[in-house]
Amino acid sequence: MGVSHTNSVSRRGVMSRMAVAAAAGMVAPALAPVAHAAGSDDGLKTFKGRYALRGGRIIDGYFVAPNNASYLDVVVVLHGENGFDAGARALAHDHARAGKLAIVPDMPATYSGIAALAGRDAHVADIKAMREAFGRHLRGNGKVEFVSA
Repeated sequence: MGVSHTNSVSRRGVMSRMAVAAAAGMVAPALAPVAHAAGSDDGLKTFKGRYALRGGRIIDGYFVAPNNASYLDVVVVLHGENGFDAGARALAHDHARAGKLAIVPDMPATYSGIAALAGRDAHVADIKAMREAFGRHLRGNGKVEFVSA
């Protein structure tokens, strides 16, 4: 078996990563990690990385939630023109401290190459169209709201 040098995601690879992440309590079947960095901060569990959504979409993002909590409202934080910055991170942590799962999609990382030409408004519309996928997060309760950083 040779080594592949493409950026494609195999079903087997996604499924194995999804099982590991689900066991860690941060990713639902609707969101599977492709690459990540996880940690803890002030009673919060953080996860930054790439996720494969149903239908083959991949999104880069930052997730933060209270440790050992589930059935949480989901807040999707839409960052400003500067991308995922300290302000977006702080707002996500504020929502997590209030007992919610906060997700910050990293739009410049998610929409690179030709997709970047569509512009921020198109990217925000696309993120909002993923409401259902965000609501199916293992730690979520299906309620999703969007806020701007």
